[in-house]
Amino acid sequence: MQPGVSRPQPKSRGVLTMGIGAALLSATGQPVPKLLNQLTGMGMPDLAARLTLHAIPVLLILAAVLVGQIAGRGRTKNVRWALYGLLGAVAGFCTAFCLDLLVGVPALIVALNGPLAEPEVIELALWTLGGITIASGLMVAAIAAFGPPAAYAMNLEPDICEDALDIRKPERKAYGVSSIGMVTLGVASIALSIARQSGPGAVLGPCIVAMVAGAISILVNVVLWNGLDELQRRQVVDAFSVSAVFMTLGAFAWSIGQLLGFLPPIDAAGAFVAISFVQLVVTTFVSAAAAGDVRAKRRAA
Repeated sequence: MQPGVSRPQPKSRGVLTMGIGAALLSATGQPVPKLLNQLTGMGMPDLAARLTLHAIPVLLILAAVLVGQIAGRGRTKNVRWALYGLLGAVAGFCTAFCLDLLVGVPALIVALNGPLAEPEVIELALWTLGGITIASGLMVAAIAAFGPPAAYAMNLEPDICEDALDIRKPERKAYGVSSIGMVTLGVASIALSIARQSGPGAVLGPCIVAMVAGAISILVNVVLWNGLDELQRRQVVDAFSVSAVFMTLGAFAWSIGQLLGFLPPIDAAGAFVAISFVQLVVTTFVSAAAAGDVRAKRRAA
């Protein structure tokens, strides 16, 4: 490129990509029978009720992205990603209430492991955690496979920093390894939920799947840790330190609420889900802050 000629600024395609992904995800599901019966009982035609329940998750996911961008305009990256996380969690839970996603998967699970009980709050949270981590892992795998074009396609930030999306071959390898850890964590979470929903004689199989997937995820994280530099390790330590503070305060507050009768007892699976979600959110904050500091230093130099 000739001196003095500015390179055209690449545009973010995150909203379009999220819309396509949401539509594909909706297409894999079928309406929750209870909610479908409620809509048809109110006089809505069956086809219209089905189309409505398929459309609601897509609209909610797009709304979460757009509202996050509007509400986060002019704010720090951490605040914007907090908004994305909160709005995305709401859209995810609403999607779970509207649609039984991946309709062939429950039938396959029932065929292999027997009938499942209706999921309760913790089971829904485990399925949500599994879905988020698997989807995130697949997105990271796409970045590992295709590099910057995939990163630009999934970027939600209105102001694109080319340095941040300049993903080179060694980084792509790390992304690929990281995607394996995220996907296996999602598989472990879903398998744990299946074990909790299974009958007394059908718990062992999903427990074995959960343990194997969890072990692979831990091994991958160890491999990643060994390949991190000093700055990256500091980010991980900071993220886990902040997570520990939040979890300690949260556990203390919950124990008080439980003694007063305001909150129910929480089991180990609930604690696992809470810790995992807190770590996901805090890690996002710490990584965004560190990336911002690095970019600021580069610009200052």
